[in-house]
Amino acid sequence: MPTVLGLTNEKSKNSGYTPSSNTMGSNARLDTISKRNHAAAREMETILWRALLDEPDTARDYIAHDCVMINPLLAPHRSTQPLSKDTQPRAQDVLASSGKGLQYSGFRFHGDPLVVEVDLMAVALVYKLSLYKQTRKGTREIVCTGSSTWRQTAGADWLLVAMHVAEVDEVGEDEE
Repeated sequence: MPTVLGLTNEKSKNSGYTPSSNTMGSNARLDTISKRNHAAAREMETILWRALLDEPDTARDYIAHDCVMINPLLAPHRSTQPLSKDTQPRAQDVLASSGKGLQYSGFRFHGDPLVVEVDLMAVALVYKLSLYKQTRKGTREIVCTGSSTWRQTAGADWLLVAMHVAEVDEVGEDEE
């Protein structure tokens, strides 16, 4: 139906318009809970890594109080010991002691992280990512694998409940 300005409030089947609240930044319709959960998982993982690199204190806002993790990039002395709320140091404390961040200038995922629904309000991701560090010799790339599990709270926030990160020993093409 045309309005006073000559615009219409009818949805045209050919308009191609999808409200951004239905797409979470992508151009695909998120018309199911499953699609929204998958999109939210990828978005939260990106937000978490950005926070880890820039300001680890803000990353604590995305981490559940009972989070468990193995992340040698965060842990003291690059330890691969599991961290939780009951370990010393606690997972939350490691983020606070990281100070200025992970000292990396950037990161990128290799492709899209793979997502699986664990439950209606929980998702898990697996991915490969590169972290970049500026050195005197130029930019150094550290390739890692990662997995994370997120749960949604009653308030619709997503919190990290488990994370595992490991550096990858790159195999040369002639060794494969």
